[in-house]
Amino acid sequence: MRLSTTDLDRIRETAAALVEERHLPGLAVGVVQGDDLVFAEGHGFADIESGRKQDPALRQRIGSITKTMTGLCIMALIDEGRLSLDDRIVELLPDVPLHGHVDALTVRHLLTHTGGIGLAPTIEHITRVGEMLWSDVPSTVEAYPHGILIEVPPGSKWAYANHGYGLLGEILARKEGVPVDEVLRRRIFEPLGMANTDNLDRPHPDLTTGYHRAPDADERVLIERTGGHVPDEETVHGRNVRMANHQYIRGESLRAAGAVQSTIYDMARYASALLRRGGIVRPETFAAMVAPQWCPDDRMPGQGFAFQVVPRFGRRWFGHGGGVPGGWETALGVLPDDDVALLVHLNLAPMELMHVERALMAALVDAPPRSRDAPGPLDPAMLAAAPGQYQWSAGPLTSLSVIMEVGRVRIANHDGDLHVRSERGSWKDGVRMLPAGASDPAFFTLQTEDVEPAYLALLRNGAGEITGLRAGMMDLIRAPDPDV
Repeated sequence: MRLSTTDLDRIRETAAALVEERHLPGLAVGVVQGDDLVFAEGHGFADIESGRKQDPALRQRIGSITKTMTGLCIMALIDEGRLSLDDRIVELLPDVPLHGHVDALTVRHLLTHTGGIGLAPTIEHITRVGEMLWSDVPSTVEAYPHGILIEVPPGSKWAYANHGYGLLGEILARKEGVPVDEVLRRRIFEPLGMANTDNLDRPHPDLTTGYHRAPDADERVLIERTGGHVPDEETVHGRNVRMANHQYIRGESLRAAGAVQSTIYDMARYASALLRRGGIVRPETFAAMVAPQWCPDDRMPGQGFAFQVVPRFGRRWFGHGGGVPGGWETALGVLPDDDVALLVHLNLAPMELMHVERALMAALVDAPPRSRDAPGPLDPAMLAAAPGQYQWSAGPLTSLSVIMEVGRVRIANHDGDLHVRSERGSWKDGVRMLPAGASDPAFFTLQTEDVEPAYLALLRNGAGEITGLRAGMMDLIRAPDPDV
């Protein structure tokens, strides 16, 4: 793919329209082609109240995109023979308190979010998910007074785990003999010339101001259920709320999970290195990182080593998103076969990034309008067997994201069509399920207004009975009693 002036104009128009239509505070966008940053623009405000304009040269807290950099440093140690994917964590970190299914936990599991670690480190913190991330305690050993629970057998389940990457950060620091911030500086920022990037997560004059939205009804329910207080916050510029109390990641090893601040210009250097298939690690190592290492269904998103992997708009894609509660969301997406990458910096959180990034990616590849029609008829057997209730699988910590974002799900027969409805999230009002093709009657596309299709697969056992559903990286199991 060679981007033309027409292509760049389309991206510019899309970015401007998103800021206007979605009432975004500010949006910075970068497009990389090979070694070149061919598009870098800011729209809206970096700070609404002062009128400071958004600019690609300003810093963004890129959140979990940091994990890709941590992963590259871990894989570099593996290239050097100083670490192995199959090294056991209890041997690498014998003084870090781990509980549960600890003996089988390896570096491989931490890199792929399959270590059996949940959003919170233990049941004691299940209603205070972010508390440990913002802890002032620098030592990994001291940061976990109740330890970290390996809730399910490693390799049995995918569950996003910030604390797993905290353990990887501790491994990096011990192997290199310097804090993880210094490891990333030496191995990534300095070699790539990322002069306005660091992993310190501290206030900075170039940092954009973070904004958020008042909690919606679903968020209010969750806040109240966990004993929190729903704040009454003043909005600016229509719908946005200025982030009042900035929290920064203090724990040294936990900064490996999401503490990088960077600019579009610096991130373009990083994206170019990824398009060159490495540079930081050997080409064959990088190829393994961006290949599916956990992917039960290749039609759905999968997990590589640190990078997420998914087919998008008929193309190979790898990348990662990042979010800092209350203020920032960021995306890095690479289309290796097209030799292009997309960078998105949005000083607003949460939940706008998905819509913004999808629209910009569609503009980048000039995706045709999406058909909303079913390619074939609904299988009568699916219409009869699919209705019922679906819920999270065993393990509250490793199911916490599903519980918080979706809750229980029900599939129902509405006048000969299947509809899926959730307690919370984008399916709350019900979404029609359309057959995605004739080859698999249990595979569906969801009839939404998104520019990019979303898919849902019904899971079946050897006898053909429906046992659950899969959407994205989320699996739910069928409830024994649909009326529970």
